[in-house]
Amino acid sequence: MTWWGTAPAVGTALLALLLPGLLVGRVVGVRGVLGVGLAPVLSVGTLAVTAVAASVVEVPWGPVAAGVGALVVVAAAAGVGHLVRTVRPDGVVDAAEPASVRVAAVVGVVAGGAALVAGYVRGVGEPSRWPQTFDAVFHLSASWRVLTTGDGSSLDLGTLNAPGLTHAFYPAAWHDLVALVAGVTGSTVVVSSTAVALVVVAVVHPLGCVALARVALGPRPVAVAAAGALAAGVTASPVVLSSYGTLWPNALGTALLPAALALLVVVLGAGRDVAVGAPTSVVLLPVAAAGLVLAHPNTAVTWLVLGVVVALVTRWPAGGRGRVLALVAAAATVWLVAWSPLFAATRRTSWPARETVPQALGEWALLSPQRLPVPLLLAGLTLVGCVVAWQRAHLRWLLAVHVVGGGLFALVAGSDSVVARLASGPWYDDAFRLAALAAVGAVPLAALAVEAVAARLAAQRRGVSPAVVGGALLAAVAVATSGLSWADTASVVARWYRSEPMLDPAAAALLGRLPREVGPDAVVAGNPFDGAALTGPLGDRRALFPHLTGAWDPDRVLVGSSLDEAARRPEVCAAVRRLGVTHVLTGGSRFWTDDRRRQGYAGLEVEGSPGFERVDAGGAMVLWRVTACGAGADG
Repeated sequence: MTWWGTAPAVGTALLALLLPGLLVGRVVGVRGVLGVGLAPVLSVGTLAVTAVAASVVEVPWGPVAAGVGALVVVAAAAGVGHLVRTVRPDGVVDAAEPASVRVAAVVGVVAGGAALVAGYVRGVGEPSRWPQTFDAVFHLSASWRVLTTGDGSSLDLGTLNAPGLTHAFYPAAWHDLVALVAGVTGSTVVVSSTAVALVVVAVVHPLGCVALARVALGPRPVAVAAAGALAAGVTASPVVLSSYGTLWPNALGTALLPAALALLVVVLGAGRDVAVGAPTSVVLLPVAAAGLVLAHPNTAVTWLVLGVVVALVTRWPAGGRGRVLALVAAAATVWLVAWSPLFAATRRTSWPARETVPQALGEWALLSPQRLPVPLLLAGLTLVGCVVAWQRAHLRWLLAVHVVGGGLFALVAGSDSVVARLASGPWYDDAFRLAALAAVGAVPLAALAVEAVAARLAAQRRGVSPAVVGGALLAAVAVATSGLSWADTASVVARWYRSEPMLDPAAAALLGRLPREVGPDAVVAGNPFDGAALTGPLGDRRALFPHLTGAWDPDRVLVGSSLDEAARRPEVCAAVRRLGVTHVLTGGSRFWTDDRRRQGYAGLEVEGSPGFERVDAGGAMVLWRVTACGAGADG
């Protein structure tokens, strides 16, 4: 498939990520640049909650459920918004936003988005290519499961690799979007994942940066345009998460974060010339919170942490009840991150520090955390923006957001201390997840620098508009960064997309032939580390082990360890029949060959064992029919 062939999938992803949120924001009274910027986080919240509700009432997830659910949320938002405005009028005139600001936002998003599209497409190579990483296996399998079962509930998705449980939470917003795109367009799960990732990186992210800049800096065309364009310059946000890992849900949440923070800033009364008041904007908080939680909970925690930072900086000088409430919120947030049982399991995750704290701080200052490409010019603009923000008291919260984000990253990346362990729980002690926050504060700060420099230069040249000077500055930045660093984006994406340690093309082609060789109700066993976990998304057939690891039930444990002994062990055949296993895939790969967890699947290497009939092969992978237990006769 060519990239042009993905147009229906990309268009559907755009529609899903923009339309529901636009409607929700509009009925509440949020329009203009902020309304468009908030649309994705409101859309994700609307759709992900709808998927949960659809599962409860036993309606399959798809375009009908999504459409009905969106209408219900829109109606509810309109009703609550009207009630809130009746009880507590905003006292804000909903004045039309200057056309120049809207045009500047479009120009900025188009410029930044084009650079991100160019880099992402170049890095991926072909839309049917998938990143052969640990997490990508889960996310592809989970999206296929939502598509084929019609259950997109975040309350159930965790049972994918915990089949013995009736319910298990896993944030399903990403998988709901992918399944929706695949169901509407007929695209494969892989192509649909690529399409959604492209929209998240190249549209959602720049829109969020523009929304935050608009709220923080006011209706200033140069700053708004700069935020959209410069959003392409920090490969950590959220580009790296859509390749490394591969942490697609976390990338989605990170892309939603700037707009969600903009909403919090409005609620806290720290926005500049925003034509909507705090009481009205409060109506949108639950929808935005649901979007972040169901995209990835750690981005919701990040939102809370940064929101508390904004509250402390803006409320502290005034003293009184506002200061007390901010301190209480800060204490509660520290407890949530460091000691709450909610993150007890993830606090046990450990990634050893690979650098020192000063090194990590230096990387943050250069906007190149985790040794990503250094956007030197953008880093310089960000430092200038830090100085300007410090000089303007009403913008110090923006500086604080960037500093706190850097402090968290440096602590996790550069230390294995007790404090670092306590602070890292929501982010799995994974510095990459915190590295992805670099653009949240940096982009609006860099936009502030561009606007400040343009204003000063224009003042020195009477008769020259700041907009003209700002446009010239942005053009110079684009040239100096070789097209807003699109080549850096390509290299970061390609790093994890272009390796093939799990499935070579021949083995992947074998999985693609499964619908012709395996019955539709069959279950295919195989070592998930060797690619058999991708039987669902690549072969449209159920995998016995749809992820590399899991809390497998006793039957699966027995089959994984002893299927090769099925001809002489009746208890193995009994498990095979209960599970519906008819075929098995064998064949080694180069993926994590030293991982001890592979040993749990040693019994799936059935070549040379009696009771298995060879059916097909591709590369190192071989498909066998299980004959030892009288299964597999359906072919």
